[in-house]
Amino acid sequence: MLQDKIELSDRQKDVLKEIGNICAGNAATALSQFLNRPVTMNVPRVHLVPVERVPDVVGGADKLVVTVVLQVLGDAPGILLLLFPQPDAQALSAILTGRDVGSVFTEFDQSAIKEAGSIVAAAYLTALSSFTHFGLIPSAPAIIIDMAGALVDYILIELAAVTECALVIDSEFIEQRHCVCGHFFLLPNPGSMEAILQAIGELHGK
Repeated sequence: MLQDKIELSDRQKDVLKEIGNICAGNAATALSQFLNRPVTMNVPRVHLVPVERVPDVVGGADKLVVTVVLQVLGDAPGILLLLFPQPDAQALSAILTGRDVGSVFTEFDQSAIKEAGSIVAAAYLTALSSFTHFGLIPSAPAIIIDMAGALVDYILIELAAVTECALVIDSEFIEQRHCVCGHFFLLPNPGSMEAILQAIGELHGK
């Protein structure tokens, strides 16, 4: 199990939380500029989970989720997910489009969420790069609407991910009328997570 292979020191936990907060600040600024109105973000928790437990983070394998998927290229390659349970995705689309969103996501809704996901992902990777001194380059985003369990199967099979763990940054998007809960998952290729944690330890004190 992951917990037997990777143990986070208190310092690494603190730095990861700090990275999460900086990510959130950068993303909130970018989204506020994109929408031309204030958006704030909070990071209540940063943690590691085994990849098979990703559905548990959002309420179970049968939970319908809306997910922005990007591949991460560069010094620590992997897969990046920005995942929202359906009600939160509806609220996020309402923030982005200024209109009420039903249970069916139109192409317009999906495009808005994908654009926001791309903005947030770029902000998060920029913050992580600044702490690790790694070059991390996001691919063009795709959007998947499916059950959380099927999403993990897609990642492991269709994208050929071979990671054992995911770095999770829980995120809250707050706007005047809405509070949206999402989850940022970084699923690193073999060796990438250890390299990230080693860089954090070496550059910021173990």
